[in-house]
Amino acid sequence: MILKLRVTSLIAIHILILLHVYYFGSDVVGSIDFQEFFHSFIKLGVINAGVILVFLAFATTLIFGRFFCGWACHFGAIQELSYYILKKLNINTITINSKLVTILPFIILLNYYVIPNFYHSLQNPWQISISLNEPEIWEFLPGFIIGLLTFIIDGFLIVYFLGKKGFCRFLCPWGAFLKIPNSLAFFKVRKTGICTECHVCTDQCPVGIDVSYEINNYNKVTNTNCTSCLNCTTGCPSNALSYKFENPLTENINLKNYFYNRDMYKHNNISKKFLNIRSQDFSFLMLTILLSISVDSLYGIGHFLAYGIGILLSYIMIFSLKKFSKLFKIAFISIISFLTIINIIIKFSIWNGDRYYDLTYSKNIDFNKQIIYSKKSIKNLERASMLYLIKNSKRHIKIAQLYLTNNNKDRALEHANIAKSISPNNNAPEKLLEFIINNN
Repeated sequence: MILKLRVTSLIAIHILILLHVYYFGSDVVGSIDFQEFFHSFIKLGVINAGVILVFLAFATTLIFGRFFCGWACHFGAIQELSYYILKKLNINTITINSKLVTILPFIILLNYYVIPNFYHSLQNPWQISISLNEPEIWEFLPGFIIGLLTFIIDGFLIVYFLGKKGFCRFLCPWGAFLKIPNSLAFFKVRKTGICTECHVCTDQCPVGIDVSYEINNYNKVTNTNCTSCLNCTTGCPSNALSYKFENPLTENINLKNYFYNRDMYKHNNISKKFLNIRSQDFSFLMLTILLSISVDSLYGIGHFLAYGIGILLSYIMIFSLKKFSKLFKIAFISIISFLTIINIIIKFSIWNGDRYYDLTYSKNIDFNKQIIYSKKSIKNLERASMLYLIKNSKRHIKIAQLYLTNNNKDRALEHANIAKSISPNNNAPEKLLEFIINNN
């Protein structure tokens, strides 16, 4: 019964999303996205639909645990569906036991959402406002290709390589945000009967928690990844588990119960379904961050897809390549290393080129420094344009402007024409061409 209710809830959520996007539009309610809490509320003090969603999710998590993640998250549903399909195809997956499930989501949360937006709010005082129909629904949604890749990589592939709800466990910053209220939740899965240690509860947990170990040692599930799906309570053959309220003021809370214990995942009934890689966590983390940062924001790739690519390639390079020949290992690592270096050069060149561009046209700068900065900007931006597979009209406009500053009208005209060929319907390249020709 519980499973049917949860599936119905998740299907209903997807129907509401489709109705919102394709039928109702943004006239009344705009983007309902978790990141709105950070980009709108923390940064600007704006209260919109996404911000209200986060307040509701936080409040309900304090009471019911991460109920939102288990019963209302569309991406969590995609991962459960992925696992179900793999199981139906007799493709067995091993769930990875790693410290990164705690570390990496918090790194993503702090680096991309908390710190930059909080810093902006300190520099620009809030002006509290309410705007439920902003931003547009599509504001944070990727295009079709990037969206499809995100579902394939962060959905199916991450479940295949890293196990149950790999994205939720290893990457999701919203899950990390809800871990603190989840640890204080009134309702938890608790031991209320005699456990036979069959470990069916652990086997049925969609987020890879060793439920049996926790309820037998702590009398409740303390793992903050618990999404209150209730698979364990309904699946327990001895009815030893219940989803039960307890007053947090009278509850026995021991901080060490919220951390990993070496004896977890070792019972014979489940040991083959989990792979402990904690001894290699540091190299796994460093390589994941490097590979993720190298592609993040390039080719239209957002943070979630970038880190999905990064963690999958890292896992393959550190753990999966052991099964292949030495020649294949060398070829695979060489290709990934080459592409990573190229991407890092592109990102550095864009960053450095834009930095010198801003310095070139900053106020109160003398002519000599302006020429020096403009040449450095040209060098970096042209390098980026040469290496980057996707042509960028704005970048060529910048280069054209910089060449005009250096009184090189021929090169300025060349890049203005390139900008126009990339974006023929954009007025900016046309205006720049007119300016160059009229001042020739």
